[in-house]
Amino acid sequence: MTTVEQFAWIGLGTMGAPMVRNASNKGFSITAYNRTKKSVDVGISKTATTVEDAVTGADVVCLMVSDGAAVENVLFGSSAAVKYMKPGSVVVNISTIGVDEAKEFALRLANLGFEWMDAPVSGSVGPASNGTLVFLVGGAEATYRRLEPFFLSMGKTAFHLGPVGSGASMKLLVNAYLGAIVEAASECMAVADKAGLGRTKLLEVLQQTATWAPILAAKTPMWERDDYPQAFALKHMAKDLGLMNQFSRTISASTPVLGSASQVYLAALANDLAEFDMSGVFRETARLAGTPQ
Repeated sequence: MTTVEQFAWIGLGTMGAPMVRNASNKGFSITAYNRTKKSVDVGISKTATTVEDAVTGADVVCLMVSDGAAVENVLFGSSAAVKYMKPGSVVVNISTIGVDEAKEFALRLANLGFEWMDAPVSGSVGPASNGTLVFLVGGAEATYRRLEPFFLSMGKTAFHLGPVGSGASMKLLVNAYLGAIVEAASECMAVADKAGLGRTKLLEVLQQTATWAPILAAKTPMWERDDYPQAFALKHMAKDLGLMNQFSRTISASTPVLGSASQVYLAALANDLAEFDMSGVFRETARLAGTPQ
């Protein structure tokens, strides 16, 4: 990495904006753009009004958007970033997308003279704000070494996991594990409420056992208040579990627990919980358990 490299950043949601602020505060030159016009604090970074303005002249183009369809739109669709990107530039995809999608995008970009690196992160709004994300990277090792300081300007650590698709694969595994833990805890809390023990008492007991986990600590205030302001949207967890199940099928791996968890999140979507934090899946498990709400 040299200090003269120019970065474009597309996607300034609840995680993208603080990530840009952290990287720019560490000295990286970034031009940021969001597809939906809104007022966003990007610190000392420059802002662009179009994708063309954001990516022209950039050595590295970072994408932090909602899903594979959004990546498609930015690169090849109506935004058509590839028309304006500098030859030989690197697309760093921080968005969570499918493994096959990542490999397909990499091939399409390679045919146009660009490089792809998948670099999704573990962590939600809090870690994005305080710079403690974990980067899960797939792509050429030399490119990873070049960009490692950039990743560490926004995260506490970065893993180079192998070729393109490796980062996307690991992200799905991490999120699937997270989703299953939160769903299982929600089921147990729903039963504890129905049995008269109470979810708060269950959480107090769990905290003193080997089963306690940081994610349970982070979500406990939401469960205790039964209020779920969005840190990691439930709709995104439902999407990620679906991608994980698709990935498992492509390598003929049976994942029955993850499949069941996915169905509960999908049911939560059907019952108007999409914009809740993922911990709001408790509302759905309580409904399924017949727990009074």
